[in-house]
Parts: sequence; structure tokens; C-alpha cells
Amino acid sequence: MDISRNIDNLRDRTCECGGKIFTHALALKEIPSLYSPSGKYETIMSHIGFVCIGCGKRMSLRPEVEEKEKSMLTLVKGN
Repeated sequence: MDISRNIDNLRDRTCECGGKIFTHALALKEIPSLYSPSGKYETIMSHIGFVCIGCGKRMSLRPEVEEKEKSMLTLVKGN
């Protein structure tokens, strides 16, 4: 099944503060020299998601579905 949509017609994700612009969020992890490939103390980056540039809140990649948007399908037991 091929579903193609114009990206301009899709709903924008927004932060609670109303922000619509997000940036990558990285955590810096320390690697002791014992575990480092170089044998020296190192720092690596770990991507942890996206944050709103307006307020700094971290955003989930999966939008929370409001009750009214949940499936209207109801399974009922047959005879």
C-alpha cells in the first residue's frame, strides 16, 4: 500500500509552550581509560532525543494520542 502525503498538509507537533522548533539533544558520557579503545579517558555523545528551543522540554518521538483520536473500533464477542 502506497500512502503519499504532502508534508505541508501534516499537522505540526508542538510543545506545551507552543513551540514548533526542536533541536537534537545529546548526553555526554564519560568512558574510563580502562574501557576506552584508545586506552585514554574519553567522552562520547549519546543522542537522547529532541528538545524545544523555546522552553527546553524534551519531546518524545511518539506523539501522545488524545482520547478522541484513539481508534473507534470496538471488538465484541460473536454469537
